[in-house]
Amino acid sequence: MKNLILAALVGGWATTVFGAELPMMLVDDLMVEEAWARVKPDGVEVYLVINNRNLTGVGPLGIEVPGATMTQVVRSDGGTFEPTLPPHAELYMQPGGVRVEATGISVGGKVPVSVSLGEARVTFNARILGAGEPPPDHHDYDHS
Repeated sequence: MKNLILAALVGGWATTVFGAELPMMLVDDLMVEEAWARVKPDGVEVYLVINNRNLTGVGPLGIEVPGATMTQVVRSDGGTFEPTLPPHAELYMQPGGVRVEATGISVGGKVPVSVSLGEARVTFNARILGAGEPPPDHHDYDHS
């Protein structure tokens, strides 16, 4: 059973929470639901699921890996961008598709990740999967 951690809300904005389990609310009904990573020779690739349950679009979202010399969100074609989400949309990052690339960082079993929208920010740990370990199957995720 997955734990639900909601960041403390101050005037509708989330404050920083570090090391919490997911899913986590960033602001209103904008949720970060999964986070995992794979180690690469020059850093890590991080994969998230960000769900906008709002009636309005949100963005651009800031995503960074604290301690990395460079963090960028990359599309499947290799281009970089700042994600925005339409109403009731989900950004499902996966290998070969959208991902977060962070270089210049050495990691252990987890890597810190921060997601922000305006002044709201949440920081949590993405679990690093070992070689051959399958990624989580988000389609089995319970959105309740």
